[in-house]
Amino acid sequence: MITQQADQLFAHNLTGRTVAVIVPLFNYSGYIEETLNSVAAQTCRDLAVIVVDDCSTDASAQVVENWMRANRDCGIGLGLWRNASNSRLAVTRNTGIGLSSSEYCFFLDADNTLYPRCIEKHLGALAARPDAAAAYGLIEVFGGRAGIMGAGVFDRAALSHGNFIDAMAMVRRSVLLDLGGFKHIEHGWEDYDFWLRLCEAGLLAIHIPEILSRYREHRASMLRTQTNLPDHISKLHADMKRRHPWLDLH
Repeated sequence: MITQQADQLFAHNLTGRTVAVIVPLFNYSGYIEETLNSVAAQTCRDLAVIVVDDCSTDASAQVVENWMRANRDCGIGLGLWRNASNSRLAVTRNTGIGLSSSEYCFFLDADNTLYPRCIEKHLGALAARPDAAAAYGLIEVFGGRAGIMGAGVFDRAALSHGNFIDAMAMVRRSVLLDLGGFKHIEHGWEDYDFWLRLCEAGLLAIHIPEILSRYREHRASMLRTQTNLPDHISKLHADMKRRHPWLDLH
C-alpha cells in the first residue's frame, strides 16, 4: 500500500477505537467544519476521526486543528496529520489507513457529511455479516442537484458497466491492507477501481438500503473539475479497461 510520510499536528484519545473515519483534506476550509460536526454527532462513539491534510494551500489544516482543540472532549478520538508533500486522493486515503489501528475504516471526503446513525448502521451491518468485506448505504446528493446515490446491490456484472458505489463506505482494515489500499488513477475513479478489485478477489460488499450520508455537489468538486470532463472520461475508460479487461464501458 503506497502511503506518504505525514507530520502529526494534533492527536487526542485515538487508541482503542473500533472505527476510524478517514478524511482526506485539500483546500476545503469552507466545508470541513460541517463535515467534522457530522462525525462528532454520531450515535456510535467508539470511533476516531483521522484527517490527513494533503498540503492544502488555504487554511484547511488550521481550521481542523482549531476545531479539534475546541472539541477535544466530545468523546471521540481526534487526529490531524499533514502529508510531507502533495500526494493526491488515493495516497492520502492510504496514509489515513496506515495511521489508523481500528478494525474498520470509513471513508469520508472533506465536503460531505454523515447522518447521526451512519457509523452505527455500517458497523452493525458488518458485525452481522462476518463474510462481508465492506458495507455501503444510500447517499443523498445535495448542493448543485438533488438525488440519491448507491442504489444498487454489489454485483460484478452490474459493476462491469460502470460504478454506482461511492467511496463513502466502511471497509474492514484487514481487507484494505490485503488489497493494497487505493491505487492512484489520474482524474479519479480510485473508488471504482477498489470495488472492482474487491470483485476480482471474490469478496463481498453489502448494501444498506437506508440514506445514511450526504454527498455535496458543487463547482469546486473533483467530479466537476476533473473526473467528468469529456476528455478525461475517455482516458479513464481506457485506463480502467487496461486494469480490468472484463469491463464493458461505453
